[in-house]
Amino acid sequence: MKKLLSLILLLSSFGVTAEISRSKTIKNLNIAVTGEYKVEVYKDKVHMFSYDCRPYMFCELFTTTKEDPSYKMSDGSVHSSDDLKVLTIDNIEEVVGDNPNFYDGNIMFFIATSSPTASYSTTTMYSVNTHNGSVQVRSTEWNYLRRGMSKPEIDNSCLNLKYCK
Repeated sequence: MKKLLSLILLLSSFGVTAEISRSKTIKNLNIAVTGEYKVEVYKDKVHMFSYDCRPYMFCELFTTTKEDPSYKMSDGSVHSSDDLKVLTIDNIEEVVGDNPNFYDGNIMFFIATSSPTASYSTTTMYSVNTHNGSVQVRSTEWNYLRRGMSKPEIDNSCLNLKYCK
């Protein structure tokens, strides 16, 4: 009886730790989402883009349909936005530019990372082309230097660039 009970507990614990991954295809891209923390994009079987929030202390991963989404941040975290959606496979949509005869579609991901004290944070927008898989990156960085900045060191021997090697 003890062996049966321990076997049931062991098997039931696998279901608790298993990662649920969902996927879908948009044009030439296969997109897989694992929870709210990881996304992977492939064209055929070639890796084009991925992002995993697990290595970061504070990380938020969103999807959006806006080229320039509006959002409000406080303490390194997104507090409100009408344009950002929580990362789920159902929320990922293709965005086509103003002229669909000229622009390929894109899928867009917005990532906000922060240090534990929120003295450093970044926001990054990744735009993945649905036709060829190319990735465009736009990033903004914020840093609060409590003790100021260190003075840069100048190499006085090379003030005249004509004689520097």
